[in-house]
Order: sequence, then C-alpha cells, then structure tokens
Amino acid sequence: MRKYIVIITLLALTAVCQAQTGVKASLDTARILIGGQAHLVIEADAPRGAKVFFPNYTRTKPVAPGIEILKGSSSTAERSGHQLVRRIYTLTAWEAKRYTIPAQEIVVNGKADRTRPLVLEVRTIPVDTVRNTPMPPDDIQQVPFSWGEWLPVMLLGALALVLLGVAFCLYRILRNRKIGRTRQKHQRILSPYEKARLELEEIRARKRMYAEQKAYYTDVTLALRTYLAQRFGINALEMTSGDILESLDGQCSEADVAGLREVFDTADLVKFAKYSTGENEMDFYLDSVVRFIERTKKEEIPAAVTGADGGEEARDSRSRKVLRLAIGLLVAASVALLLYTASEAYALLM
Repeated sequence: MRKYIVIITLLALTAVCQAQTGVKASLDTARILIGGQAHLVIEADAPRGAKVFFPNYTRTKPVAPGIEILKGSSSTAERSGHQLVRRIYTLTAWEAKRYTIPAQEIVVNGKADRTRPLVLEVRTIPVDTVRNTPMPPDDIQQVPFSWGEWLPVMLLGALALVLLGVAFCLYRILRNRKIGRTRQKHQRILSPYEKARLELEEIRARKRMYAEQKAYYTDVTLALRTYLAQRFGINALEMTSGDILESLDGQCSEADVAGLREVFDTADLVKFAKYSTGENEMDFYLDSVVRFIERTKKEEIPAAVTGADGGEEARDSRSRKVLRLAIGLLVAASVALLLYTASEAYALLM
C-alpha cells in the first residue's frame, strides 16, 4: 500500500513541476567600451503552447535611460513538454557610466513573472598620456593650381558662350525676317504719276540748293522723261526732244504737246546755250511740267506688293519653326553647360 502511495505522490510532483514556468535575463558581457555592443538575453521556460509576451523595446523606447536598442530578435526551442522562448536585444551606449537594467516583466499565459535587475558598465578608451604626446591640428593646405583640372571647365564655359552667340544670331535672323515680311506687306507700288510728283516736289524743296540752273533743269527734265517712259511706254530717256514730241502726237492733245515743246526748248537753251532764267521762270517751268503730268495722268489703283505664294509661305513658316526650335535648344544647352561649369568651378575652388 505504501508503494502505491509513493508512486502516486511522485507522479503528482512531476506534473506540478512540468506546469511551472521560469524566466531569467542575462548579459553576454557586463563591460563594454563607448559605442560597443552587448546583448541582453531574456528567456522564458514555459509549457508547450503557452502564450509568452516579452517587453517591446525600440529605439524610441529604450530598456534604460542612456542605453540605445540597435535591434531585437526572437527564437523558440521545444523540448519534452516544454518550450524555451528567447528574446535577444542588441544594446549600446555613448556615455561612460554604470547603467542599471531594471527587472524585466514576462507574461506567460496571463501570469506575470519578473527577472532580476542587471548592471552594464560602459568605459572610455584609456589614453596613454605618458608615451603618447597629442599633436596640434594641421594648418589649412593650399591646393596648387592645375590646368588639367581647370581646362575642361574653361572649355565647357567657352562652348556655352559660343552656343549663346549662335542662338543670338539666329534670333536676329528670325527678327529680321519678321520685319522684312511686315514691310513687304505694307509696301505699295507707286504709279508713274505719283513717282513724278514726289520727285518734282523734292526738286522744288531744294531749289535754292542748286548752284547752277543747268542742274535744276536737268533734274526736272529727267523726272519728266521718266514719267513719259512709264506712262506712254516710250524710250524717253534715250530719245531727243523732237522724237518724244513725235511719239506723243496723237496720244496727247495739241495744247499739251505745245506746252511740252516749250518746256523742252527752255531746258535745251539753259543746258546747251547757257541761257539764264529768273527764279519766277524756274517756278513757272516746274509748274508747267506738273500741269502736263496732271492732265495726262492715268487713273489707276496702285497695286500692292503681292505676298509669297502658298508654297513659299509654307516653306517660310517651316523655316521659322526650325529657327525657333534651334534657338530654344541652343539656349537650353548653353544654360545647362553654364550651370554645370559653375558647379564644377565651385567644387574646384572649395
């Protein structure tokens, strides 16, 4: 009977022992240098399948003030009816002192258990002041000038300036094309009558500037001959006065031809016979030419300069687009080169 009682008692004690749990904490080293690392190991020996909760330490939630958590890891090892759950934290510190790691609370199946506190000592690196003499800091060293380093920077800067110059030339070409096209649109072809009147008015305005009457009558006659050539289609610039009058016979009235004969006779006398007239006669001579032009002018609508045809206009539009694109690319490339050159020069100077 006693034998059975002993066996039952041993079995009960074994079951109780298997149901118990144990927790502990340890450091793989109790002393480290500043910036060194130590590992805090927390273990929980619990029944298989038990829920184990460890403290959750992070960089913002350290295990103790002044101690930094670098990383954490977990592992579980199973054995007969039990599991060994382990949590490892990698620690470091940056101030030489003794740190107390408080007791850690581990919860197993809702029951809290605590470990014993630990001590971590952080030391500085000892300096041998007897054999090691501290040296003063070195002076600032001047870097010698090197053409090999600066030449590429200078070439890139020169290339950027050349590209800007080419872009400016293309811009001038594009601008001149726009101005020329605008002027062409607004330009008019003057009629023979308008041309003659403009020339005669200019002669009248500078009459007092003529040193000789011969030059005055020559200019008036030239303006008249040019008008006759354009108005009546005759070669008045190469014809004699008599030939001109014969060509105009039938195209102009007798009174106009007679007045024109008097004009030519007066001009021939002044130019070839050294005939001299007064200022009033000079005005009358010019007015006679003006009256002849007024009576013989042809009413016509002045024609405007016709623009380019459709094909030429399309080609001109394409060329302008190409110029704008080229200018934009050149400016962008030059700006990029200038910025790169500036950064490289700054790096060399610093």
